[in-house]
Amino acid sequence: MKQIKRLISTVILMLFYCINPQAEELKKDPKISAFFDVVLNGLEQKILVQSNNLDNPILLWLHGGPGTSEMFINHYCMYNLYDSFTVVHWDQRGTALSYKTGLKGSDVSFNKILEDAWQLTELLKLKYKQTKIFIIGHSFGSIIGIHLIEKYPENYYAYVGMGQVIDDAKSREITYNWFINKLKQENDTVELAKLTKSKRIPRSLIKRYHGIYVGNKTLIEVIKGSPYYYEGYIDTYFASMKFVRHNISKNLATHEKNILKEIQNLKVPVYFFEGKHDRIAACSPELVIEYMKSLQAPSKEIVWFEHSAHHPNIDEPAKFQRMLIDKVLKENYLIN
Repeated sequence: MKQIKRLISTVILMLFYCINPQAEELKKDPKISAFFDVVLNGLEQKILVQSNNLDNPILLWLHGGPGTSEMFINHYCMYNLYDSFTVVHWDQRGTALSYKTGLKGSDVSFNKILEDAWQLTELLKLKYKQTKIFIIGHSFGSIIGIHLIEKYPENYYAYVGMGQVIDDAKSREITYNWFINKLKQENDTVELAKLTKSKRIPRSLIKRYHGIYVGNKTLIEVIKGSPYYYEGYIDTYFASMKFVRHNISKNLATHEKNILKEIQNLKVPVYFFEGKHDRIAACSPELVIEYMKSLQAPSKEIVWFEHSAHHPNIDEPAKFQRMLIDKVLKENYLIN
């Protein structure tokens, strides 16, 4: 009888982990987890450093938006990385934990965020005695990331662009046409008329076709599950996002290039982590495919996430982490 009960318990556990493959892994907390204030170009900003060994190579995360902090996501989609990387999240100037009263609109611009990212890279290299670091840019952060590796290639082992922005205007045209064709296929004359009239793709339509998340989990839900989440954080989160986006649009980006036309040669290995179903207007995967044809780099690869949209790290967290270790790290870092 005891053997039968033990067998039943084993089967139940196996079924549980088959249905919830992350269940056990989610319990893996980093040995080291600390917030730091850093001064970048004269402005104090917040970073979160997490690792099991501070001698690990650094992986710097550049969040999207602009102004969309992803600092509180590690518990959900980066828990397997702590043995391999020292993971650094940074709230860019004006964003979330870097949002402070007294900030001026002129404090926030593409140019200043780009230079902040370079200064932060130098600071991390010095603090952790590294010659180079790894970098991943998501959505808006992917624009910063591409510009960083083009301008300062000597600082980076490899670059990962996720939900990569290539050419905003061209991407919006591709995405708009995709939705027009989709609505025609489904004979949805009501939505088709709305879209044709406004020329703007509403977020509700992108959600309807699972173009942001394929699964049921969203970024905000992941953030609310963070051990660092606190009451009132979401209010700060959205207030800061509004502030950053408003001022980014006002302050002209004099250092920003058209990636498709002007950034053709990179001296750093490049990986694009692309969700097959990404329909965020500025981030069409079709344009990443086009860019790959002309891009010159030491190595380049698109890593496709078949069951993901704009957030492969949320839709497919296990594969996301595995690709960072098995591809990005192992192909570009000599482990002694």
